[in-house]
Amino acid sequence: MERISDISENDRATEQDRRYGTSASIVASDVGENIISGHLPPGSSLRVHQLASQYEMSLTPVREAMQRLVTEGLVARSPGVGFAVAPLTADDIRDVFLTLGFVSGELAARAVGVLTDAQRAELRALHHESIAMLHRDAAHGLDARNREFYSIINHASESPKLRWTAGLCIRYVPRSLYSDVPGWPDITVGGQRDVLEAIDTQDAEAARAVTRDFHQRAGDALAESFSENLRARSAS
Repeated sequence: MERISDISENDRATEQDRRYGTSASIVASDVGENIISGHLPPGSSLRVHQLASQYEMSLTPVREAMQRLVTEGLVARSPGVGFAVAPLTADDIRDVFLTLGFVSGELAARAVGVLTDAQRAELRALHHESIAMLHRDAAHGLDARNREFYSIINHASESPKLRWTAGLCIRYVPRSLYSDVPGWPDITVGGQRDVLEAIDTQDAEAARAVTRDFHQRAGDALAESFSENLRARSAS
C-alpha cells in the first residue's frame, strides 16, 4: 500500500493555504486532492499520527480532516490502520462531473436574464485575466479565477439549493494540482469564453449546454489523468 509520506513535497499544501485555511481544512483539501489526482491510490493507509507529524499539527484537526473525507466518500475507516483511501475509479470522477455539469448548466441558464451589467463586466475581466494566465503559463492561478467566474453566475441565479449541490461536486476539483491535469487550462478558458457568448446573446439554452459540455470535458480530462497516475505508480 502507498502511504501519505510517499507524496512529493510539491503535492502538499502550499504555505499560502496554511496561512488562510483552518488546520483541518488544509489536511482535508491536501489529502483529498492527492486522492482525486491518483497520487494516493485506493487502499493507501492514512495514519493519523503520521499525518499529524507531516503537517506539524495536533491529532485533533487531522482526525477532523479524516472524518470530513469519510463524509465525502474519499476515505474509509480501516481496521488496524484507522483510515485508508476509499475505492475510487475514473468512472466515479466522470459521474461527479456529469452531475456538476447538469447542475451548473441549470444555474447558468437561470442567470442569463438576471446578471447585471456590472456582473457581466466582472465576468469579462476574470476571463481576460484567465487568458493572460494561460499565455504566461501561469495555470496554477486559473482555479481561483474560474471559481470566482462561476460563483458570480451561480449566485446571480438565486438558486441556493442548486449552488449547495454544485459545491459538493466542486470538492472533487484538485485546486493545488489544477495545472497538472493535461488540457485543463485550455478547457477552462474555452469554457469561460463559450459561457460569456451565451450570456451576451441572452441565450439560456446555449448557456446550459456549453456549461454542461465544459464540465464534462473537464471531468474526462481529470479521469484520464487519474488513471494515468495510477498506472504510473503501479509500474514504479
